Amino acid sequence: MDQEQGRAIYQQDDARFISMLKELTHIKEEYIVKQLKWYEDHSTKAKHYFRFVSTLIIILSVSIPFLATLEGLWRNLVLPIVALTIAGLTGLNAFFRWENSWKGSIQAKLTLEHMVWVWNLRIAEAKHELDAQKGIEIMVTATEQLLENTQGTMLAEAEEYFKLVQTPNVSKNA
Repeated sequence: MDQEQGRAIYQQDDARFISMLKELTHIKEEYIVKQLKWYEDHSTKAKHYFRFVSTLIIILSVSIPFLATLEGLWRNLVLPIVALTIAGLTGLNAFFRWENSWKGSIQAKLTLEHMVWVWNLRIAEAKHELDAQKGIEIMVTATEQLLENTQGTMLAEAEEYFKLVQTPNVSKNA
């Protein structure tokens, strides 16, 4: 930033260039940054669900041998409830696959963050291009690549997620 004028200094000060830069930045903010936020929020929720449920399963599983040594209400009522809770939580964890969801969301988020940084690098290159038209072409190409790569990342993450989704298999004889 220019200390005196409080504005960015770049080689390119062409009005069309600056207008295009604003429009392309808006596109990036409205589409890519919103997707990044979604993946960030989704990965956090999946991480919390996975860790909470897994911790409960561990704690409840460890308590079963102790509960089995007790008499009366503890063995007759609490022990079966704990066992059913473990089975239910294990089933939910297997069905929702929070660990895989967390992993896929984090990978997509990191990929999108990297692509935004590559876009920023290309925009910096365009800002210092002496020819305004060439600078605009660099920015447009960088934005097109960012949009295409973002779409590809999102589709790949969604495909991986739905590949793992299964209807619970409940045997009629069980």
